[in-house]
Amino acid sequence: QRGTQGPAGANLFIYHIPVTWSDGELVQCFSPFGTVISATVFKDKLTNQSKGFGFVSYDNAVSAQNAIAGMNGMQIEGKRLKVEIKKPRGPYGQ
Repeated sequence: QRGTQGPAGANLFIYHIPVTWSDGELVQCFSPFGTVISATVFKDKLTNQSKGFGFVSYDNAVSAQNAIAGMNGMQIEGKRLKVEIKKPRGPYGQ
């Protein structure tokens, strides 16, 4: 399910995703750590090219922590992934 949020602490921000990846590769890479309820690679609206970052949401915070431990710093296609908890937006979307 694209764009679905998990509970607090279960949503990850992934940086430095290989530009060749789609949502499917994100799911495949992050599903060993738990039940992925959403995975989204952000793409440029005009070119449909990956912007190199995305989100993964789990159904629980423990899976998200396991994914950070397992995937943060992982080198894939010459890029080193940066994985962290997605911070909730402030009242003004900041």
